[in-house]
Amino acid sequence: MRSTFQWTRNAGPFDSTTTTRTSARALRPTPSTGSILLPEFRDVHPHMADRLAVLRAAPVLDMGCGPTRLGTLLDAHGVPWVGLDASINRLRLGHGPRLLGDASRLPFPDGTFGAVTALYMLYHFEDPLIPIREAFRVLRPGGLFAACAPSRFDEPEIAGFMPPQPLDTFDSDIAPELIGTVFELAGIDIWDMSLFRFTEREALRTHLIARGTRPHVADDIATRVGFPLWLTKRGATVWGRKPEP
Repeated sequence: MRSTFQWTRNAGPFDSTTTTRTSARALRPTPSTGSILLPEFRDVHPHMADRLAVLRAAPVLDMGCGPTRLGTLLDAHGVPWVGLDASINRLRLGHGPRLLGDASRLPFPDGTFGAVTALYMLYHFEDPLIPIREAFRVLRPGGLFAACAPSRFDEPEIAGFMPPQPLDTFDSDIAPELIGTVFELAGIDIWDMSLFRFTEREALRTHLIARGTRPHVADDIATRVGFPLWLTKRGATVWGRKPEP
């Protein structure tokens, strides 16, 4: 299969437009998960850690840090960081400097950080602009904000089988507009690629439940679709910059 990642369509500090082709090393089917990517390529965290290290954006605040996957990768780069999460149970899965807290009321003084990340977490807020504004407050002038989320058009192959549900308060389709009301937009990293291949019902059912689908709905979908089934993953990381005075 010939596919491409549209990882970067950037403006501002990243003023080039590039399309990065996945390497053969990255593509390898994993029957238990359906993903065609090796584990280190399956999420945004390695890309995020690399980018922050190259830009020397530090210290980093990782809002919604959970088990500190980003922090572990930043450690490998020697980038100082602190994590914050509202779930004590998820914090216990991690390591390093982290604290229990609410991203809508960050317990840090103004201008503390060189970068703030919000990876797969802003859709948990009724008004995601509140934590976005808090990120702006605790950033130094010139500091970077990065938030990622799936697209509302993620996994279109099964959209017709899903029951109607309200849109999330934050997704990659509205992220540039929301972040742009607070920050100067600094770049958009887009992904749009067939990344999961399922050959049997149980693997698809497990995948759907892991992404938050109710078990009885997952059972129904896994019974009705045809196999093999490819799922297209769509989403983006949107970057903002706090203006210099």
